[in-house]
Amino acid sequence: MKIIKSNIIKNNLIERIKKCNFNKKLLIISQGNNPSVEQYKNSIIKRCKEFKIDYLDKNFSIYEDQNSILNYCNSLDDIDGFIILQPLSNCTDLSILRENMPFFDLDGFTYKSLGKIMNKDFTNLPQTAKSCIKFLEYLDINLSGLAIVIANSNNIIGKPLFNYLNAKKSTVTIFNSKTKNQKEKIKNCDIFISAIGKANFYNKDYFRDGQILIDVGVSFVDGKMYGDIDYDSINEMDLKVVTCKNGVGSITTLSLLESLLYS
Repeated sequence: MKIIKSNIIKNNLIERIKKCNFNKKLLIISQGNNPSVEQYKNSIIKRCKEFKIDYLDKNFSIYEDQNSILNYCNSLDDIDGFIILQPLSNCTDLSILRENMPFFDLDGFTYKSLGKIMNKDFTNLPQTAKSCIKFLEYLDINLSGLAIVIANSNNIIGKPLFNYLNAKKSTVTIFNSKTKNQKEKIKNCDIFISAIGKANFYNKDYFRDGQILIDVGVSFVDGKMYGDIDYDSINEMDLKVVTCKNGVGSITTLSLLESLLYS
């Protein structure tokens, strides 16, 4: 197993952020207390402080809804871009937020952004999907004709990546919870991207030598973070692996700030 690290990608993003002379303000919206959300939010805030980027961190209670969020947003007038950290509570209607958020969308959240993605305009891709793509670009892979499996079917990762990779002429399969013959499909693909959030779910039985694996999944067991792939079981295999710990997550925050500053 060869681990593909993010150092070069990370350093390039840091240089672009440092070179930007614009002073812009980020709105971070969350709801409730989710460990994965808190971890991502803390990393965003840490980077904002590091680069002296203005930000506004607003957490809503689980008893508030989309009206509370929109009323708050409409009371602001100095925001240059927003990110909504999901999941939100069950009482919040995402469709109303997607239709009515008033600020520049940095994470492919609004219907306008999703519509652009469907029309092969990838300017407003969700940051996690964009970070996966940065790794594929770094690996300098000709995606045309490759078989790619994505274990995720949501609007944040699976669907945006499907549209991007399909536009690159890859043959893309998206898994959902009812997908059959998953082992066979994964073994037959060239690139596997996982984002299911189940610790060590995929072991060596799912893979063959020569594949590229991108592990986007994050879950916590007894306070410790795990990815979707059991790295110990594939350690002796001939695989290129982007892990959850020094991979996509390590550049997603930087990609977000790059998008804010250069929007």
